[in-house]
Amino acid sequence: MATAPNEPRIGTREQAACLAFAVRLVWRADRRRLIEVVAAQLVSALGVLALILLVRSVFGTVTSTGPGAGGGRGTLVAVVLVVAIGSLSGVLRLFSSSRNRILAAKADRHVISTVLASASRAELARFEDPVFHDTVQRAVFASRSQPTMVVAMLIAASQAMLTTVAVGTAFLVMAWWLLPVALLSTLPVLRAARAERDAGYGLHRRLAEDRRVRQYIEQLLTGRDGSKEVRALDLGPILHAKWDAEYRREIDDTVSWQRGYLRTRILARLGADTLVLAVIGCIWWLIGSGTLSLPTAVAAVTGLFLMTSRVQALGALFNGIGEALFYLMDLRTFAAGTERAADVEATPRQAAASHGPPAAEFTGLSAESVAFTYPGAARPALHDVTLTVRKGEFIALVGENGSGKTTLAKILGGLYPPDSGRLVLDGTATPDPARLRESCAPVFQDFLRYKFTAAESIAFGRTDLPPDTGAIVAAAERAGAHAFLERLPHGYDTVLGKEFSDGCDLSLGQWQRLALARAFYRDAPFLILDEPTASLDPQAEAHLSDRLRALCADRTVLLISHRFAAVRGADRIYVMADGRVVEHGRHEELMAENGTYARLYRLQALPYHDDTAVGTDTSHRRLSRR
Repeated sequence: MATAPNEPRIGTREQAACLAFAVRLVWRADRRRLIEVVAAQLVSALGVLALILLVRSVFGTVTSTGPGAGGGRGTLVAVVLVVAIGSLSGVLRLFSSSRNRILAAKADRHVISTVLASASRAELARFEDPVFHDTVQRAVFASRSQPTMVVAMLIAASQAMLTTVAVGTAFLVMAWWLLPVALLSTLPVLRAARAERDAGYGLHRRLAEDRRVRQYIEQLLTGRDGSKEVRALDLGPILHAKWDAEYRREIDDTVSWQRGYLRTRILARLGADTLVLAVIGCIWWLIGSGTLSLPTAVAAVTGLFLMTSRVQALGALFNGIGEALFYLMDLRTFAAGTERAADVEATPRQAAASHGPPAAEFTGLSAESVAFTYPGAARPALHDVTLTVRKGEFIALVGENGSGKTTLAKILGGLYPPDSGRLVLDGTATPDPARLRESCAPVFQDFLRYKFTAAESIAFGRTDLPPDTGAIVAAAERAGAHAFLERLPHGYDTVLGKEFSDGCDLSLGQWQRLALARAFYRDAPFLILDEPTASLDPQAEAHLSDRLRALCADRTVLLISHRFAAVRGADRIYVMADGRVVEHGRHEELMAENGTYARLYRLQALPYHDDTAVGTDTSHRRLSRR
């Protein structure tokens, strides 16, 4: 069955690069054990060569001298050597298997670590691209299911290859003309294996997104975060049905793929076996004609079976390795792409590490005519945005949902590079994104709830230094989190997650205070607060809003909020709509302009004024009736 035109192929050069990549991974995981395993396989292969030559020697002795005293002693010695070589091969297999298990575990850890490190280095914009998520999914598949298989197949392939070389050497000594015939008999099997491998990986690529959908449904059905709503809405049956449909599609495609290649594999195997029988018939004819001696013929037939079985096994192993190379190509491409990005960031980070903290203090950050479009999006998220944040200022961003506020904050925080325009940090145009991130402490509206200890969750704010218990407590006090953290069963050492032993959960408002504490602990000069009071109750929200400027008195703050009461005291307010800054100024100036800000402010205040008015009117009417 021919490979479909749209199925992926790897060129010889790329195969060699991927194989070298796989060997490097195993070498870095545990080079000593890799050397031990390969050495054991080499000795075992030499033992096979010795066995074939001994078989020829034994038959030669028996046929030339007969089973007399001299021939019997020689035969006995040869048989003892055969048993000794077989015993040594068995011991070497046990040794190799033991070392291979340890090597596979270490290789598995190393490869998964490579994926995790690569994913953590990937720029945020790449996570907006579905193709990137498919690449990640395939790289994770390679890291989770391939390392042990790759190690085992590489070792087995090396053994089969060494054995093939050993048997081939024996052929050259005894009957060199059998070597090309023996190799030729394996070609149909190898070609069928290659076609099946290519088609199998093509199926794997096509199913990448379906598998991600299935994994998402599994997370919804088994995770704690979605358990309430899934049960409240009785979503279990319909989600399970969607999961089953996704899995059924994969099984149907797999059945179709295997059905198409089964006939090809069977025909290839029958053709190879027919050729072997023809060779044996030829050897039989040569013995009868006196052209080939019986000992050489017996040894040659033994070697022929050994070689064809080894080469066919080698073909199957190369098929498996070739399939694994496809997956490792995904892993190699993924790792290489993020390593290049990391190399770009390495120079300024290394310079900072070698010379201490940056000499220049944070003096200001500006966006000049910045535009940005999310990957795959039809419309830009930002158009020609200009904004300035100076040291010590309290700046606010307001606007309706989807106006571009959070996107602009992520660009200012070094998470996205602008498509056009530029950023200027402390007088430096187009600063390094890593420098922007070092200067910034963000609190996102969709903050993460880290299910580690409370102390660790706060200390994640700054990972370049060992955790400082005093600073952790001070940050928690500043964010209003110390009181409830202290009351946890193990205080700051309590694991925050009911899924773990002795774990405790927090309310959403408490989680938000913890996120704020993490930002305070980071101690960066520029603080980005994206709806920092959204999850608090009205009293806590009012209290924190009133104290926010005092709490951040030593920082430069960019506050994003829908609560106009929290922003009216800002040094400058930027109003965004449809990805543009449409107004900016102080609260009094914007109200006087009677534009977008004034309209939104009055809309938000209207319900409260109406309630007060209604209450007054009702009270007045009641008094009148009396």
